[in-house]
Amino acid sequence: MPDRDRDGQVASITTQEVPPVRRHRSSEVIVAEQKTVTTVEETEGEDGSPVKTTHTRPGTKVMYKPTEHQGYQAKTVAGSAVGMLLGQGWFEFCPDCNSEHLNKDGVASTDPNLCSAREPLAVRVCPVCQKRIYDNVRSAEGEQDTGDVNVIADDSYAKSTGATRTRASLDLHIWVRHPRQAQQMNLAPLPVALRDMVEEVKT
Repeated sequence: MPDRDRDGQVASITTQEVPPVRRHRSSEVIVAEQKTVTTVEETEGEDGSPVKTTHTRPGTKVMYKPTEHQGYQAKTVAGSAVGMLLGQGWFEFCPDCNSEHLNKDGVASTDPNLCSAREPLAVRVCPVCQKRIYDNVRSAEGEQDTGDVNVIADDSYAKSTGATRTRASLDLHIWVRHPRQAQQMNLAPLPVALRDMVEEVKT
């Protein structure tokens, strides 16, 4: 056998990681997994004897809701509504990153910044209850370009930033959920229309 010519080059192999494909499970299987939560409340009867009351409610599950312009949003829903929401196009995992959004403890979370397929969102934290307020408003640039010459182009409504949007959302949250603390923080009074909305939420 004749000798092969050797040019000194070394063969190389390139490997590429392929993300696992998440298989869709049947609605029946997902619904069957939902559990109820039972709690026991201990009180005293009129004669002072202990009284135990058992409460049963549906458990919860994080599901992913399709939106028109913002991809999929993680929402916590009642286990009893899972079947109906699956029928409306919701998912049990995020179609953007093909997985569940799990926090550092491995628990399903609605935190949008846990999605590996998206850029992280700016966020503020409520100083009263620690609720996280995300800047989940995406730009709609170009979506209103319908070719209609009668449409007035006004960029003044597009000058908001992540900082101003989250500040407005956080101020509204504090006024709605923590009105006493809002006064103590000397937050700017809400516009009249928003005050009416706050009263509706309280009632």
